[in-house]
Amino acid sequence: MRLDRDEFVVRYDPIQVEPSKLIATIKEAGYTARVVNGKGTAATEPPLFLPRGFALLDEALGQAQKERKPIILDFFAEWCAPCQRMEKTTFKDERLKALLERCVFVRVDTDDHPDIAKRMAVEGLPDIRFVLPDGKMIRQLRNFQDAESFSSELEGLIQKMEKVSR
Repeated sequence: MRLDRDEFVVRYDPIQVEPSKLIATIKEAGYTARVVNGKGTAATEPPLFLPRGFALLDEALGQAQKERKPIILDFFAEWCAPCQRMEKTTFKDERLKALLERCVFVRVDTDDHPDIAKRMAVEGLPDIRFVLPDGKMIRQLRNFQDAESFSSELEGLIQKMEKVSR
């Protein structure tokens, strides 16, 4: 069993505890949390295209269009245990580093850029988005990603980009 990739459901009585307090407690323990409705779907859905008007995202989009590269957005926070683990292991992998050089890689600290995280409907960390140079989001990876699985996903994206460029 890979606990770093499993999702857990916590049922609670909203009369006894507010969702914000429950989420804060989960985050303090080093995990990510999101609130879903009774049907199991997220309260908000991520946008289909990269939103405009945020300097960090606008700059990445401009670079991606100029260089004809996909954008990889890595939403993280310093307090996030799985994010720290990815920093220490996944992002140190040489194969992954080489693949990321073929992309516009943007790390977005959700504590420094809460407006971007909110607009992008980031509900748990880590949250990684694959975006085409036209701004269309095509893939979202949630939770810890090991180097092998992340590299495999990234190779698929790069191959897709190369087919479109021909």
